[in-house]
Amino acid sequence: MKENLLLLTGVLLSLGCAVSGAFFLRAGWREDYRRALLLKGLAGLCFLALGVGSFFLCPDKSLRIYVLAGLCSGLVGDALLALRFIKPERHDAFFSLGAAVFAFGHLMYIGALFRQGSPLSLSLPVFVLGVGASWLYQRVKKTDAGKLQLPSLLYIALVVFMASAACAAAVRGFSVGLLLFAAGGICFAVSDNLLCAYCFGTAHNRAVDRAVHISYYTAQLLIAWSLRFL
Repeated sequence: MKENLLLLTGVLLSLGCAVSGAFFLRAGWREDYRRALLLKGLAGLCFLALGVGSFFLCPDKSLRIYVLAGLCSGLVGDALLALRFIKPERHDAFFSLGAAVFAFGHLMYIGALFRQGSPLSLSLPVFVLGVGASWLYQRVKKTDAGKLQLPSLLYIALVVFMASAACAAAVRGFSVGLLLFAAGGICFAVSDNLLCAYCFGTAHNRAVDRAVHISYYTAQLLIAWSLRFL
């Protein structure tokens, strides 16, 4: 009975995240940025609550703290990125700070993955392939972030490394939790590559914006779900 209740709660939180994210996008397109901030925060609280609900189901205390810290960073990073539209005169500052908070979250996810035995020998080849694919995509989309170009490249490299470590861990350990984490890592890499092309390149349209956020929320939800099975 308890397991069924926890499963139902997780499903409802996932649906809440998806619905809040959809309304957040609509508010952003209408330039109702304060409403968008609230809805984005609500979506973030849903995936964080899913992680909290999974917290005590994971026997490895250090691992669950790493993952929960990553989810918290996502919630805070979301708020900072949303604030750049409310305070356009500080756009770059909020964007940079938000990216830094997300980078911290990815470091937490990487820490969790290496606790799961992600092999560096397999992570590095996947990382090289991922960085090459990201570089090619950004070239095609003519991405130019100006003074943020170097930080953006380093950030993409970090996200790709997290995804690579997740895939390597899934290959080595092959469990439901690691497969979910790997899928989440790939979604993160896709989302952030799309985001850079959307913000600084030629891929600036609603379809790409929608794809950015669908892949992003999918990533966070998959990682939150994975904690139940790690």
